[in-house]
Amino acid sequence: MSNRDSSLVTRGRSVQPRNKVCRFLRKVTKKISRSNSRSRDHVLPNIDREDASAIPNIEVQDTSSGVDQCADPQTLLREAKDTVEGMNLLSAPAKSGVSATQNAPADLEAAYGVEDTYLQPLRVFDSVIGSLADVHPYAKIALGLLSYACRIVLAQTDRDQATFRLLEKLGQVYSFMMQDNTLGGIPSMQSIIGRIVQQTLECSQFIKDYSATKNFWLRLGKNIISETDNTTQKYIDVLDELMQSFRDQVTRDVEIFVHRTGETLDLSGMTYAEGAGLDTGKQCLPGTRTEIISEITDWVNSTGNDVQRVLWLSGPAGKGKSAIAHTIANWFNDVGGLGSCYCFDHQRDADRRYEKIFSTIARDLADRDPEMRRALAEAVKDANSLKTTVDIVQQWDKLLMKPLGKPSGSIVRPVVIVIDALDESGGAETRLRILQILAGKLGVQRITELPENFRIIITSRPLRDIEDELSGAQHIRRMSMDDISSDTAERDIRTYVSKKLEGVSDFGDREFGTLAEKADGLFEWARLACRFIKEPILGSSPIACFDAVVSRDPTERSMLLYEMYNLVLTQIMHKPTPASFQHPQKLRSAALASFHSVMGQILGTAEPIPLLSLNAMRRHFPDQRDRYEVEVVVKGLGPLLSGTTDSSTPIRPLHASFRDFLTDRECSGEFFVDVSKVQRDLAVASLRVMQYGLSFNICNLKSSYTPNSEDPGLQERVPKCIPPHLSYACRFWPAHVQATDFDAELADEIKSLFEHERLFFWLEVLGLINALSGAVPALPLVVKWLKGHTGYEGASSAGMDVQRFIQVFGGMILHSTPHLYVSALPFSPVKSALSRTFSARFPNCLRVASGRDINWTAVQTVIRGHTHEVNSVSFSPNGTRIVTGSSDRTVRLWDGATGQPVGRPLLGHTDTVTSVSFSPDGTRIVSGSFDHTVRLWDVATWQPIGEPLLGHTGPVHSVAFSPSGSRIATGSKDKTVRLWNAATRKPIGEPLRGHTSRVNSVSFSPDETRIVSGSGDETIRLWEVATGQSAGEPLEGHTSTVRSVSFSPDGTRIASCSGDKTVRMWDVATWQPIGEPLLGHTGWVNSVAFSPNGSRIVTGSEDGTMRLWDAASGKPVGEPLLGHTGEVHSVSFSPDGTCIVSGSDDHTVRVWDAATGQPVGESLRGLTNSIFSVSLSPDGTRFATGSRDGTVQLLDAATGQPVGEPFLGHTDWVYSISFSPDGTRIATCSGDKTVRLWDVGTGQLVGEPFHWYTGRVCLFSFFPDGNRIVTVSDDHSVWLWDAGTGQPVCEPLRGHTNRVVSVSFSPNGTCIATCSADETIRLWDAATGQPVGEPLVGHTDEVCTLSFSPDGTRIVSGSGDNTVRLWDVGTGQPVGKPFKRHTDWVTSVSFSLDGTHIVSGSADLTIQLWDAATGQPVGEPLVGHTSPVNSVSFSHDGTRIISHSIDGIVRVWYAVIGKLLHDHAEEDCSASSPHGSCILHPPAAISTPNPANIDFISFSSNSTHALRDTTELLADAPHDNCRSTFTFLREDGWMMGPNHRLLFWVPPASRKPFYNPWTAFVLPRGPELDLSCMAHGTRWKHCYGS
Repeated sequence: MSNRDSSLVTRGRSVQPRNKVCRFLRKVTKKISRSNSRSRDHVLPNIDREDASAIPNIEVQDTSSGVDQCADPQTLLREAKDTVEGMNLLSAPAKSGVSATQNAPADLEAAYGVEDTYLQPLRVFDSVIGSLADVHPYAKIALGLLSYACRIVLAQTDRDQATFRLLEKLGQVYSFMMQDNTLGGIPSMQSIIGRIVQQTLECSQFIKDYSATKNFWLRLGKNIISETDNTTQKYIDVLDELMQSFRDQVTRDVEIFVHRTGETLDLSGMTYAEGAGLDTGKQCLPGTRTEIISEITDWVNSTGNDVQRVLWLSGPAGKGKSAIAHTIANWFNDVGGLGSCYCFDHQRDADRRYEKIFSTIARDLADRDPEMRRALAEAVKDANSLKTTVDIVQQWDKLLMKPLGKPSGSIVRPVVIVIDALDESGGAETRLRILQILAGKLGVQRITELPENFRIIITSRPLRDIEDELSGAQHIRRMSMDDISSDTAERDIRTYVSKKLEGVSDFGDREFGTLAEKADGLFEWARLACRFIKEPILGSSPIACFDAVVSRDPTERSMLLYEMYNLVLTQIMHKPTPASFQHPQKLRSAALASFHSVMGQILGTAEPIPLLSLNAMRRHFPDQRDRYEVEVVVKGLGPLLSGTTDSSTPIRPLHASFRDFLTDRECSGEFFVDVSKVQRDLAVASLRVMQYGLSFNICNLKSSYTPNSEDPGLQERVPKCIPPHLSYACRFWPAHVQATDFDAELADEIKSLFEHERLFFWLEVLGLINALSGAVPALPLVVKWLKGHTGYEGASSAGMDVQRFIQVFGGMILHSTPHLYVSALPFSPVKSALSRTFSARFPNCLRVASGRDINWTAVQTVIRGHTHEVNSVSFSPNGTRIVTGSSDRTVRLWDGATGQPVGRPLLGHTDTVTSVSFSPDGTRIVSGSFDHTVRLWDVATWQPIGEPLLGHTGPVHSVAFSPSGSRIATGSKDKTVRLWNAATRKPIGEPLRGHTSRVNSVSFSPDETRIVSGSGDETIRLWEVATGQSAGEPLEGHTSTVRSVSFSPDGTRIASCSGDKTVRMWDVATWQPIGEPLLGHTGWVNSVAFSPNGSRIVTGSEDGTMRLWDAASGKPVGEPLLGHTGEVHSVSFSPDGTCIVSGSDDHTVRVWDAATGQPVGESLRGLTNSIFSVSLSPDGTRFATGSRDGTVQLLDAATGQPVGEPFLGHTDWVYSISFSPDGTRIATCSGDKTVRLWDVGTGQLVGEPFHWYTGRVCLFSFFPDGNRIVTVSDDHSVWLWDAGTGQPVCEPLRGHTNRVVSVSFSPNGTCIATCSADETIRLWDAATGQPVGEPLVGHTDEVCTLSFSPDGTRIVSGSGDNTVRLWDVGTGQPVGKPFKRHTDWVTSVSFSLDGTHIVSGSADLTIQLWDAATGQPVGEPLVGHTSPVNSVSFSHDGTRIISHSIDGIVRVWYAVIGKLLHDHAEEDCSASSPHGSCILHPPAAISTPNPANIDFISFSSNSTHALRDTTELLADAPHDNCRSTFTFLREDGWMMGPNHRLLFWVPPASRKPFYNPWTAFVLPRGPELDLSCMAHGTRWKHCYGS
């Protein structure tokens, strides 16, 4: 009968052998009860205890120990075998799963009896297998895994009858494993046994998951019975074939059957360390290291909560740690128990494996377990950044621990994770986090929270930092190679050498014993000795080599390997001896020189490279005599180097100690390799490899429209087009330059690179291999290397230029590399070295026709992520991170170089976060909040440290760590300063009292003896840290709240800033002010900070600007830093003083270049700040603008250039500005509570300012005759004034029940209209100031704006109810229905000159034209502003619409909706303006949209600058989507066409005042782009050349 015909017990038949089974199990149970030597938890099915006689396993279920160790394992197995065979499981024909399932209901009780019978072999196996102590370690592993598989099945309380046939087969497998010859044959048939174990585990998993699998099949509409039968049969066939192979002692190629449900689980793109896995060539020789391997195996298989989860195997180099680890890993891999094997290698430092460890282990586990794969896929599904994070704490927590917590015990077998050669992971700092995680010293989930069946094996040398971190961890078991007895070590090495030298003549036990004794426990020494003896050099013999090895003088064990290296190299180099061939000394010297050069190249490379790459680089060595093939040296170094026979395998020392030997001059003697000497050769070779290997579009990028990630086949093309030696050269040439002394030939190579377009080809390659970031810190060091040497000034300038270029454009280049040429080069500043040198060589790119930056902008990065204002910012002590606190109640971390978010927001505060600060060691963050609490956070885990610090009774405004990190100071609205112990989080002493208002800012002195505080009581106080007492009298001088204070780095000065708009310096010794206040800001100064060297101060202000000051002279340094669109709350220098970070009301964080003091673009006088108000002169020739800094400026309406000097006088924002009807005067109102009249011709004040004492003037307007002015103040009053005398004409207009928002005159000047937050409009007699009629009622929210029609018969109004309304002035009734299209408040309305159209502006950022007669919108909304629109009006000739927004931009639009710029080419006075715009052209008729203009794409006021050949760009785009797509520049800087096609990218400083196809003019003048010659899409490659 075949195995396939194995039978089920027939239904209704009694099971005869039960009494025999019970007798056996009782016998086993008695022995179990006598033993407490091994604890094992058996989870067995539920048992009917009422009928124990019918259940043969009842006595086993309640036991918790294995069989008595004194029992004979073979006897027990024989009895178990006899018992199981007596069950007669194979006595009847087999039934299919189909029939079993169909017939089951007929006699369910009998079916359960059948099931119970099938389980008996599993129960017996699990009961006795733990007693087998004296077996081969591999057998222990295999049997242990089988035991786990057994428990999976036995633990199922609800087994489906459809799986009974598979249960029967598993019973046969376990019976087979207990046969007499099976156990003894395991070591010799490892591969077959391993596959039996793996297949058994798969079967048990299928049984366990059968219910879920059935549901999955059901969802797919599959036949469950058929699928079950097919799957079961496949399992049975494989198991039968494997057992037969074992019986036949023949290894057949039998594939394990693995059932998968077919789910698509995307883990693509997850960081994985290639080549860091299991190396089967590193295993121990069979028969060696059996004791320690067996001990480790027992530890892996042991169970219980008290079992240590981590084993650290340490020992000196050469003792065989890695061989043991790889042997265990390989054996567990054979049987399906290996989770991951992760190997470090100091030769692969450049791979940065320490950044990939836990993501790689997580991927390995996911590949081995379906539920882990599902959990991991779920973890990264909505968090793509996790796939590539180099933050190993995130990897551990998010990719390993949390997914492992989800499968809910799905992986029940032992899972072994091996981390080999941890000491080769780089320096102590690179492995610190790894060690802290393994030791459980971080705030993340600890290693003890891993599933109980997980074991981690670590190998390393016993380095001090590893010892320190791992010592004391109770969950770590330590084993040392030094604990292996000398006898055992010598025996194992003897076994090893006898095997390796088997067959070598004249070698026997004596020689093997001598070598074993000489090795002194070092397997690496034995390996080298055997290789040396077995492969003697020409003219020698194995026995002569043996004599040479054993005759060496005894030395310390640590020097044994060095002695061996010296011997091997001496023989290879044919050192003259009386018994060897005499080489001329000259040839030997030449050979040594070649050895030094080649080994210097191998050891000097930043990462190992293969033979072909070594040769490719060597061909470019500067000395022609060095341009030989590497093979001439390495071919004889096989015993010492890897990769000597495979041209594609990286060449590296086989053992780390060989490198140590070669670089130790005292030990290596004539073989000493001075790695520093080869650095020049490697630098020159790298630059020359680039010279000959780089080319434009090296990887054939298909289109500029697509990101790199969407370029078909790019991932495959990159390694083919960029060979290893070119990739190496591009990444590491700066490192080799820095490692050598200055050399003119090398400097010339660098100069050549920076002057040739291959500089851009280099950046292209770095972008494609994702290595741009490494160049940023390297380039300044290259510049430093060139410094002081004549003739290389240009190269130095270019080097720094490239660094800035990468900082600004790097992210975009990584996203879509064609835009290195298409977008980045055109936007580089006019005076940059890159622009001057290379723009002409790439002529077919976009061109910035106007508004291009002259120099590099101060702003490097704009960081977005907070949803409310950013109140506090700070750099980490090493400058790599930025921490921010916001009113969105979060604390966030950002990458200091790229601005990318690091981890998730830190959540915990329940109100605005006001202040954040790093600890001096960078491991913690302290934050303060309006919720009255202070919190500490762990930087590595993003978790809070302990509970909040409670004690303040009001909002906490400021927090600061002391320089030692031991204390924290806080200041609060409760008027106190508090000190806290940073370790215990307890308050130190009593609160520091003395201020009479809230404490806004605190700071420690550098020596930690004092604290300075600034308060709303306008004073600064110094406090003694030791006593908590005030040090002297308060520092007085500010006339408003002190917003921020800071000590200078040397502790001699204090800087303070205030709501009085000043910055002050104070002498700490004398408590006196130093010099005069620093003046310049036009709003509250919110933040102040010293540079690290104390030479500069940076301030941030309510006026939206930042300023740099010379700390010694108090003079401003350069222009204000502009960019924020809200007040700046916080500023801070980077630790090296090169960067400044700022946080603002505009929700952004910005990083600035602290060194930039030059103007960055074509700045306009009077427009150094955002435009806050604007008015067009009656003749249309001039704009008058009011700014946040209080200045008023006239601008030429055609060119945007300033006319005359700014009008100076206001000391706060200019809220409103208006020309008089005759255009001779300008009226302005300001936050300084004044209204001022100016003479347009002279720029001088006309009369005295109108002062306001009860509120701020919000709005005003001239009467049509110009003789009177109406004003509206925030005290709700409306006044009429004589424009000549400045005196009120009558009493204020009263009647509204809420604040008045807007005012307008009728064209004839007889009527005034006002609108209010009370939702009404009122009319007033202009002569008497009396109300006319009843209020106009209809809006359902605040009425924000209104305007009379040109004939005075109608009023148009806009409201917070999002509507526009028309009103009849005579009747006070609404005209028609509300105009609806806006989606937010309507903030401004105006009639066209002929009264036929209305324009409206809204907080929804759009402008809409309406037909005044029908109330229907005309055309699509005009979009382009990036903030709410606050004013709209028609030009005086009616051809243009003028809008202004909170974004500080004035836009002039074509009033002819449906006509784009090229339709106006004949209308515009192109010759009159370099920008092709003339506002004074007669109006054209209003027309409907013209479909013919769909392909017109322009971002300039000049129609000839439009993009040509738009067919490809607009292909497949919806008709109504083509033009609207180009309306907005995305927040990330991309201008996208239809279907997300990338057209171009704009750097941060150039994004806001941006043209679009509807725009005629923009103020301040933003960049205008000439796209007429731009190569784009699939033609992008034509940008290069003529």
